[in-house]
Amino acid sequence: MNKPTRSSTERPAVKKPKPSSAGVKATPARTRSKVTAAKNAFIAHELAPAVAIAALEKSEQTPGHLPAALDVLAAGASSSELAGHVRVQLLFENGSVLPVEMSAAAGAALSAGLASELPAVKKPKPRK
Repeated sequence: MNKPTRSSTERPAVKKPKPSSAGVKATPARTRSKVTAAKNAFIAHELAPAVAIAALEKSEQTPGHLPAALDVLAAGASSSELAGHVRVQLLFENGSVLPVEMSAAAGAALSAGLASELPAVKKPKPRK
């Protein structure tokens, strides 16, 4: 079968151009930063804890044992960009790091609680 050929008087089909965004105003940077800050706050304060709790609740719990918890390989503390806060970073076996922000008072309470739960460590004698 041969394709029909176009005569010289036929015009090729014209595609309609996509509508331009010239009439649409861009969101101001100040508004975008407020939206971004609100989204980040929602993720940090609502979504992340809810997801972690939901995932842990899916684990099987044997009678008489504590519910599942995150298994952390190491932890460290550093200063926070927020005044009066400290950042604790939890390191997992796969290399993931979970940053946790808390008030300095909460950090001090955590430190005191850890100190009371951990066995006393003998400090090595200084060399003379």
